Amino acid sequence: MALLYPWATKEYLLEKMTLGQILSYHNIGIEMKFGKPAVKKPITSLVGQPYDVIKAERDKLIREQYCGVS
Repeated sequence: MALLYPWATKEYLLEKMTLGQILSYHNIGIEMKFGKPAVKKPITSLVGQPYDVIKAERDKLIREQYCGVS
């Protein structure tokens, strides 16, 4: 933590801050240093989908892996 915040020594963190505060400061510091992660589209599940949908998705993934076509 001291690399992100010079005042955040081990002693200060243990004596003065709760675990929630430590994690919050750490997450904010990482965002400030490296930026926010890119937003990804949500993962959809194929559970319960009909066979045709599953087969089409499988074939698409196989094409992308071997041919590099999207």
